[in-house]
Amino acid sequence: MGSSEEAEFLRLILDHVSDCLVAVDTAGTIVLINEPYCRLLGGEADEFLGRHITDVVGPQTKLHFVARGVGTHVGYPLEVRGHKLVTKQVPVQRDGVTIGAVGLALFSDFDALKKTYSRISKAELAIPQSNKLWQSKFSLDDILGEGEQMESYRGSLQLVAAYDLPVLISGETGSGKELAAHAIHALSDRSDEPFVWVNCASIPSELVEAELFGYEGGAFTGARDRGKPGKFELAGGGVLFLDEIGDMPLSLQGSLLRVLQINEIVRVGGTTPVSVNARVVCATNRPLANLVKAGRFREDLYHRLNVLPINVPALRERNDLSFLAGRLLSCIAARLGKPIPALAEKDRQLLLRHAWPGNVRELENVLTRLIITGKLSLPFTDPPSEPARDGSIPPLKRRIQTQTGAEIHAALERTQGNKRRAADLLGISRAHLYRLLKTQGVRSSEEPGPG
Repeated sequence: MGSSEEAEFLRLILDHVSDCLVAVDTAGTIVLINEPYCRLLGGEADEFLGRHITDVVGPQTKLHFVARGVGTHVGYPLEVRGHKLVTKQVPVQRDGVTIGAVGLALFSDFDALKKTYSRISKAELAIPQSNKLWQSKFSLDDILGEGEQMESYRGSLQLVAAYDLPVLISGETGSGKELAAHAIHALSDRSDEPFVWVNCASIPSELVEAELFGYEGGAFTGARDRGKPGKFELAGGGVLFLDEIGDMPLSLQGSLLRVLQINEIVRVGGTTPVSVNARVVCATNRPLANLVKAGRFREDLYHRLNVLPINVPALRERNDLSFLAGRLLSCIAARLGKPIPALAEKDRQLLLRHAWPGNVRELENVLTRLIITGKLSLPFTDPPSEPARDGSIPPLKRRIQTQTGAEIHAALERTQGNKRRAADLLGISRAHLYRLLKTQGVRSSEEPGPG
């Protein structure tokens, strides 16, 4: 059989092996797709080859992460063009190195799944799989940047990853704190175990305890009859990432301290201690030391968490914005299946002058809009600075005022105009904030506009 006949024979096999099959390279680009998948998508193979998997299938797929060596997903539910699939997404390796991934539809409809389910005993289905879905999705390679500052930052992540101790990641909103937590987990000895996350600010205070420690059946109104394990149990052997730790209720901080000290939890409504083994990594954009002084964060918990501190540099403190913007433009354009736009010099100068209160996340949003619309638009642009007498550097006073105004604006925007919380975010007193509002001319959302 010649090479062309072998290729045709392989093509026939792939077209019959499953309802749907697709393969991607490490960049998430589709390199192979079979006929059943093309029929489901409503097109020919040539229309999909060379495009990013999220552009073709949708953002809910994990295949591009699997292709970079981040986890394996078996029994993963996926809806494509209105069709509900149960899929298997596994990496493809050569000599121990991941070179891509294959997505395979196990079931093209839920009726087939129900029939299979009915043939399996309850004992066989009792194998817990929930914690297998909690995996880190990013690595150190995903932290983009160049220069001595970023090399030092990545080096600090590698250093703390090697020690099985709590980590406290501090940084402004959008600077990449969660990315740092994923990288620490991926670099650690726990990398094959779960990476479980909780956003302490997004959960109602009365539910945080049940979310972290779980609950016994009937522990409170609305509780499941069989109870539910908490995030500490799900993270067993791996990492529990507590985002926005500064928003954890003061009443629960003592319970968290106890877990860190003795590695035991008690479920809500329970009476028996449960041993847990999870490394705690926390993140905050609030000055915890100031919250300790204000009596809103326990000092003993702060010192227990702050064993290995990491500070994520703000975008305005970095000197590699041009490099970062170029790399992000390439990544975003590839993800959207769009050409990489050329960045005009005037646009580059606008990017360099902007204060970036939303940091890298804001930069990503700005560049995404640029790729889609062809225009660079910033949420608000720093006022033009007065030129220095030699025409080179704007006066220091004006630069300080510009930066201060941008930070106040960002804090008020995040707190929806709440000046007390904005002052906490900025690490200043409310009286100091009012003075700055008056001198900077910044209006909060609480204040009525003209007319």
